[in-house]
Amino acid sequence: MANIMGLMEKVKIPESIPRLPKQQSENGGNLKTVRKSLEEKMNEKVKIYGFIGMEVYDLSKENRIEIAEIKTYLDKMDVLNGEIEELEKQKEELERKNVKKNICVCGYKLKPQDRFCPNCGEVIERDTVICTCGAELEKTAKFCGVCGKSVEDIINSQQTAHAPAVKECICGAKVPVGQFMCMECGRKIED
Repeated sequence: MANIMGLMEKVKIPESIPRLPKQQSENGGNLKTVRKSLEEKMNEKVKIYGFIGMEVYDLSKENRIEIAEIKTYLDKMDVLNGEIEELEKQKEELERKNVKKNICVCGYKLKPQDRFCPNCGEVIERDTVICTCGAELEKTAKFCGVCGKSVEDIINSQQTAHAPAVKECICGAKVPVGQFMCMECGRKIED
């Protein structure tokens, strides 16, 4: 236990990386490159801290490890997870209500043709689809009455055009590519 506490005392993450004026070093290296390398190393260090934290959390939940000093933090994490679940439920309820009222999640009043919120940029889910020819179609229709294009093809092309690349965590949550941990369950995302 003393080893863990000693390690935690020795390795501290700075709040920010100091920015030094740009200059050439004596050995010909560029300060900008050194800063960039330092920032990359600090980001890697933060990732490692995240992985250690996730492992300790998982082990404590499985009753395979017990560290009295971090029990308070684990309790806070449980409370936080409960609060997150409650807020997600509230968010879903508000989104359902706002879709019918033509109001964005940010509270902005939308126009019928808006596909994105002009205030916050959020993608607007609609019961209708705008065809490539400009016609507004119900999602339940099979083909566009103006140009004959398949509504299914229109929806698929619009969704793939705006969808970010995502992976699926073992908990079922969608995680953007490049993110190293799941924000739902806190697990490490394998590449």
